[in-house]
Amino acid sequence: MERARAVLLRGIEQGAMPGAVVCVRRRGETLWHEALGTTAGTTPTTLTTLTTLTTLYDLASITKPLASASSICSLVEHGELLLSTPVVHYLPEASALKDVTVHHLLTHTSGLPAWIACYQDEGFGLDSAIRAILKLAPRGAPETHYEYSCLNYILLSKVLERVTGTTLDRFATEHVFAPLGLAAALTFHPDPTRCAPTISQEGPRSGETLTGMVHDGNARAIMAEGRSVSGNAGLFGTAEAVARFGEAIFYGDLKGTPTFLGSSTRLRWLTPQSTPPGHTLAFFCPPNPLTPTGELLSDDAIGHSGFTGTALVIDPNTGCVISLLTNAVYVDNSKAAFLPMRRRFMNALAADL
Repeated sequence: MERARAVLLRGIEQGAMPGAVVCVRRRGETLWHEALGTTAGTTPTTLTTLTTLTTLYDLASITKPLASASSICSLVEHGELLLSTPVVHYLPEASALKDVTVHHLLTHTSGLPAWIACYQDEGFGLDSAIRAILKLAPRGAPETHYEYSCLNYILLSKVLERVTGTTLDRFATEHVFAPLGLAAALTFHPDPTRCAPTISQEGPRSGETLTGMVHDGNARAIMAEGRSVSGNAGLFGTAEAVARFGEAIFYGDLKGTPTFLGSSTRLRWLTPQSTPPGHTLAFFCPPNPLTPTGELLSDDAIGHSGFTGTALVIDPNTGCVISLLTNAVYVDNSKAAFLPMRRRFMNALAADL
């Protein structure tokens, strides 16, 4: 993968991110798994920690498919809830969202805005975040437009708590990560000594270096109460674990590949499921410009990205699952250099493949 590797090394040299770990797998085999750079850059007096294959990164919004959508779909498969049920059935206090279903939350077609600082309005904890969200008026009726919204997935974490009586981190660990053999490598409660740091400009302790603490301000405020986690962000993981999760979705019927969802559900993770189009049950898909696939991977490629500088891509054309994890927000919270670098990386990787 010489061309793709060169793009990453150039990105590190130019300051797009301190380092990166990449994992590319196909049909249960690893094509490329490498750690490059450091976790926090270098200074004239300090040599920081080199990245390793087991470095844990803040996955940010990749939490949505890996923990939240997977847990909700597991409940659907076990007959515990219906995608078509209005959210108000599980959250009676959500009367303003009476026409919004669980499916609308999963596919970002609920009409809710992209983001608000829930903690500024109501304080810390999941219940406080829910109260802040339910004060909002939807921007339109469900399925009238697509707007990627962290608020949808914060609501989903509360739906899960109401249905199961437990929190998302516990449910996902038991019913998703453990069956896949990934419970040690995907966690909401990481060992800080294994984590790449970030710097966040939102939420409690903004401006500080965060190590093993979620970058997203709402998720950090929700976790600060000590009872719940958020459905929009907060999961940490390794590049290999993220890639293996993608394999469980794409290659779930391959002998030796563990899975936790049936084929009919996984099909809905791999194909468009939203109105307007742009989302599967869990991933960005064409024509959504948020799909982190570059310009040369196939038109059927899908995936998800995280604000911290993370991405998971599944390309049916090459049969590859691609995981790229960085902590780009440690050097530049706007990621002005990182985002075009990631597109160049995906193009080079497509050519190498």
